[in-house]
Amino acid sequence: MSQNNTINFVLGAAIGGIAAYYLARHQDEIVNKIYELKENLNIDNNELINKTKDKLDSLTQSIHSTIERFSGDDDSDKSQEVAAIMEELEQLRAEVQALKAVN
Repeated sequence: MSQNNTINFVLGAAIGGIAAYYLARHQDEIVNKIYELKENLNIDNNELINKTKDKLDSLTQSIHSTIERFSGDDDSDKSQEVAAIMEELEQLRAEVQALKAVN
């Protein structure tokens, strides 16, 4: 059993040494690739804010136009409009949750 532990220790030390040598030799390449990945995954916060503002503006315009249509319509049209607004609101909530997940 002692010989088995010694073999495992020597084998582990050899693998660790090889890994350390590889890391030392290719350190610059590894760091550059990590930075490239970081830049590719970096999402511009200003872009997300602008997209959110655009969505909010479109929602506001939709609500204003719907309110104007409500002012002269009968009750059956109002219930359909309310259902349409609720559906659009659910879609916007889903988009906001997706943007939060990205951040």
